[in-house]
Amino acid sequence: MTFKAEFLAELQDCLRGCGAVPVCEPAALARFIDHVRALPEDDLRLRCLAGVDLGSGSFWNNPAIWWEQVPRFGVTTHDCDALLDRMLDEAVTDEIEVLEMEIRELPG
Repeated sequence: MTFKAEFLAELQDCLRGCGAVPVCEPAALARFIDHVRALPEDDLRLRCLAGVDLGSGSFWNNPAIWWEQVPRFGVTTHDCDALLDRMLDEAVTDEIEVLEMEIRELPG
């Protein structure tokens, strides 16, 4: 399964109410799902998210994404590109923090 397919499946589960988080504005999340579905497989943001996922898997466990951004999407903003950009920013920031922690734990 490609990262995009896995991402869409997780968002669909959230929309159906059986995913990682409850959703406040289902219609807004449905628009976001359609937006992601329309992106080409080689979209830079999707490729970067997939890279973060391969690095540590922290994208799927990031509370700033899955417990703050996804559930509240549509409450204050309906900008799909902005949500994808924030997801990427959060995932990269989290990945950097994980790498910095691993570096500090290196001997010597």
